[in-house]
Amino acid sequence: MKIQSSLKYLFISQTRLKLINVLFYFPNEIFYVRQLVRLVDEEINSVRRELENLKKANLVNCEWRGNRLYYWANKSSPLFTNLLTIANQDSGLGLKLQGKSENVGSIRLVFYSYKFLIGDKKNADDIDIIIVGDVSFSEIENFIKQEEKVRGHEINYMVMDKSEFTLRRQKRDQFIVDFFLNCPIGIIGSSQEIINI
Repeated sequence: MKIQSSLKYLFISQTRLKLINVLFYFPNEIFYVRQLVRLVDEEINSVRRELENLKKANLVNCEWRGNRLYYWANKSSPLFTNLLTIANQDSGLGLKLQGKSENVGSIRLVFYSYKFLIGDKKNADDIDIIIVGDVSFSEIENFIKQEEKVRGHEINYMVMDKSEFTLRRQKRDQFIVDFFLNCPIGIIGSSQEIINI
């Protein structure tokens, strides 16, 4: 079952799920209420109610600035990393890669670096995303370019098939070792699957 289908059953309110996707997909951004209404395409009262619920759950912070109330993801919440993962699985590049498009091919694993997810990329040489599978490089490149426009910066990524990934892992390739030492987040697949590949 795709993550999107599962989340519809988990979150009773689709407005809440849409707000989590926006707020945690862009964890460094702040949004005012009417901006969120436009982004999630829901009624203002529903958005206000769900923002209040998220605030009570300590998942978002808010602050008045002038005559606007702004909201943003609460990075100190114990659920921050989980919601960050959900938002990136259910939106943008993660959602596109999960689609069963024959043009893309068969994707086994997709991992995002944690620094990439929180927008804290300091070193231009750091790998942001690793994709493992038998995939179309041109399709992946198109998806990455679209994501770069959304995020507003270049994305460093590696695409490799299962045998290349296994070989690099066994030879302790420095890029792979550094990437996995920095606690990447599984968008497709899990940490256990790395061992089984």
